[in-house]
This record gives sequence, structure tokens and C-alpha cells, in this order.
Amino acid sequence: MTKRLLVTILAASMALTSVSTAPARAADSGELGRFLLGAGALVIIGSALSNQNKRRHTQYTTVTPTHPRKVVPSFCMRQSRFDDGPRRFFGKRCLRNNMRKDFHALPGHCQRTIRTHNGNRRVFGARCLRKNGWVFG
Repeated sequence: MTKRLLVTILAASMALTSVSTAPARAADSGELGRFLLGAGALVIIGSALSNQNKRRHTQYTTVTPTHPRKVVPSFCMRQSRFDDGPRRFFGKRCLRNNMRKDFHALPGHCQRTIRTHNGNRRVFGARCLRKNGWVFG
């Protein structure tokens, strides 16, 4: 819209400046200089407005989506000493009570049975969970 208006005004001004009622005077260089200065100003203004209306390139940034982290509550972690050294694990009952919806997402192959003085307990190995993308929080 602005470009059309500017082109129309520029064309009209060029047409009107070339038509004069008085005969042309070749000796007067002052008027010729003013005419060239005015025409140059119109060209510069037209160019600036034309450049302003050109389509601007949108800056795109690549955003990698952050996936929700799989978090195991750290207060469920226990450590016990076995024949081959200390082991860290998470109690199944504690995880089930505190994780609710994410409990079923725990990898089944990380579940172990350990023997305690109170009988057998089902636990999840800490190292196995960490290797499968779970973090302790």
C-alpha cells in the first residue's frame, strides 16, 4: 500500500516538474541543481521506504524439547552390606507408595529379591535404574 502511494507521488512529481509554463532556460544552472537535488531526495526516500517494506527474514531458533525426567525419590534408597560389598537399592514398597503413577514405568528387569532377617524383600537396584535413565531426586 505504501509502496504504491509512493510510486504514484513520485511519478506525479516527476511529471509536474518537467511541465512548465515558461520556456526552458539553459543558462540558469541554479534551478537545474535544485531540481536534481529534489529528485535525488525523492529517490532516496523512495528507496528507504521500499527497503523498509521488504520481507524481513525471521530468525529461527532450534529448541530441543525437554522430556520430563524420570525421577526416583532418593529417600527410598537404602544401602546394605552383602558378601561382595555394599549395595544400594530402592525398596519396592517405598517406591510404590511415593511414585504412584510412575511406579509402573520402572523397568522390571531392575527388580531383585534380597534376603533380610525379616524375610525376602523385593527391591530395585540403584545402578540398574541409573543405567536405564532414572535419576535420584
